[in-house]
Amino acid sequence: MQQLTKNHKAQISACQHCDAKENLESAHVHGRDRNDIIESILSQDSIDGIVSVNIEKFEERFIEEHQPLEKSILILCRECHRKYDAKPKQAKQKLHSAESTPKNSTKRAGVLTITFEPSDEQVFKQKLLLNKQAVIETRYANGTVESKVWNADRFNASSNLLGNLRSRPEFRAGKWQEAGITRVHLYFSNEPN
Repeated sequence: MQQLTKNHKAQISACQHCDAKENLESAHVHGRDRNDIIESILSQDSIDGIVSVNIEKFEERFIEEHQPLEKSILILCRECHRKYDAKPKQAKQKLHSAESTPKNSTKRAGVLTITFEPSDEQVFKQKLLLNKQAVIETRYANGTVESKVWNADRFNASSNLLGNLRSRPEFRAGKWQEAGITRVHLYFSNEPN
C-alpha cells in the first residue's frame, strides 16, 4: 500500500488543498480511513465472533478497497493534513463491503459495541480534547455496570478515538467476550468551563 500511495503522491506532486510542493503526505479521505476499511473487510470473515483471515487475500482486498486512490487518498502538505484531520468528519460513506450500523455505535459481527454521549464521535472527541477525561461505562452480560474515569491527558487531535479504546486490554478481541462485556458507553460527568 505504501508504494501505491508513494507513486500517487509523486503523480499528484502538490497539496490538493493549497498547491504547496513541500512536505507532502498521504491522508485518508474522511469515511474511508484505514480502520473503516479494515473493519469492513474483517466483518466478512467473522463467524460467531471469531475472525479467520487469509493474510494474502486480506492484503489484496485492502488494496482493492482503496481503489481508485483518488477516492480514498488525498495528497496534502503537513499543515493541510493536520487541519483536515482536525475537522469533524462527515457521516461515513458506506463502504461497498461494509454492514450498515447506527451512527452512534460500532456494532459489527465480533466487534464490541461502543457508544458515545454526545452520540456523534467527532463531537465527543472535541469535548474529550477540552475535558481531558470521560467516564467509561462497561456493561456485562450478568447485569453488572462498571464505571471508570478515563484520564485522557495524552489524547490529542490526531489520536484515533475508537482505536484508542479498542487497544485497551479489556476491550481487545477475545478478552471482552471472555469477560462477558456486552457494551461500552462513554460520557462526560461534567462539562468544560
